[in-house]
Amino acid sequence: MTNPPNTWRQWQRQLVREHEQLSAYYGLKLPTPLLVIGAAAGRAGSWRAEPGPGVLEIAAWLIGRHGWDVVLEVLKHEMSHQYVTQVMGRGHEPPHGPAFQEACRRLGVHPLFRRAQSEIPHMLPGNRPPASATLPVMAKIEKLLALAASANEHEAALAMAKAGDLMRRHNLERLAAPADQKSVAAAYDYLVISTGRRRRPPHHAHLAAILQDFFYVKTISYPLYDPRHDQCHQVLELLGARENLAVAEYVYQFLAGQLPRLWQRYQLAEGAPGRAKNSYYLGILNGFREKLRQQETAGGGRDQTRIPGAAAGRRGSATSAAATCSSLVCAGDRGLQEFLAARYPRLRKVRGKGARLYAGTYQAGRAEGRKIVIHKGIKQHQGNRGKLLP
Repeated sequence: MTNPPNTWRQWQRQLVREHEQLSAYYGLKLPTPLLVIGAAAGRAGSWRAEPGPGVLEIAAWLIGRHGWDVVLEVLKHEMSHQYVTQVMGRGHEPPHGPAFQEACRRLGVHPLFRRAQSEIPHMLPGNRPPASATLPVMAKIEKLLALAASANEHEAALAMAKAGDLMRRHNLERLAAPADQKSVAAAYDYLVISTGRRRRPPHHAHLAAILQDFFYVKTISYPLYDPRHDQCHQVLELLGARENLAVAEYVYQFLAGQLPRLWQRYQLAEGAPGRAKNSYYLGILNGFREKLRQQETAGGGRDQTRIPGAAAGRRGSATSAAATCSSLVCAGDRGLQEFLAARYPRLRKVRGKGARLYAGTYQAGRAEGRKIVIHKGIKQHQGNRGKLLP
């Protein structure tokens, strides 16, 4: 792979910033080493404890082929080696032994990236089969969403409702399963979806809330560096079981595609001004939320009271009328909570400003949102999709 020298320098400067920020975030006080971009094709990164601050190398091919979230995992892997050497003083131990594993936990390194550096290329996105190939429930959900494309409005809505019921039952069963019986469905991952914008779109928080409240994932929004444009873009990170990530990502892409299409049709028919677009988007999303809530209530909302650990996870909110099955499952899912806490030990909530709404346009979007039916199969998306860790 060949890149202009100035591109490599931009990446190098960003890696220095990332190293300093990660060290501060996890409270490690690591000295900033010499960070270099490597041209070697056989390894993703390396750490050399040479005299002075040491040398930490990240491969150019890794940055060119994968999302920056993957680059950060490799960077944290190498920083863990640095921590073992420079802070713990245990550099004489096996490279990936107990000291290294302890350092990885301190740095929130994804479990699959705590292995030997030479194995990292085999862990990268695209090297694992899709969830539908290993989990029967995914194949069933795909079939139901394909049926939801029916021209018959009643049949389409029924298929979507059945898919929601299937997800709910699957997650309740997964949560209730004994620890020694949990299958690959208990493996937690994250997935990053980029908005491609430097500022978060006003409707983005509402879309993220739908995924979190109805599709069994946790969502986090933040700016992430884009090495192709040398600037930060707002991204949405999903965290959860792999099958839930696949469904939630598909729902995100489906809705993100529907919003501009429905707006264009409405604007053409009503002559609505461009400044009313956000009101229409928010109306659509809130209308769709109402539909999901209605389907959940009709399809088994009473099961929420039997979710193990939900009350403790949400400080007694398991009986709240506003709680959804998804929010209760996520709150009671100890594995997901531990995965989230390891990855982001210091999360904080930020409230956005209320958007100005055009009442008529908002209500028109709300009515349209109640008609939306998620359909078609769950497929891989290109474009602004992030990378799903294997």
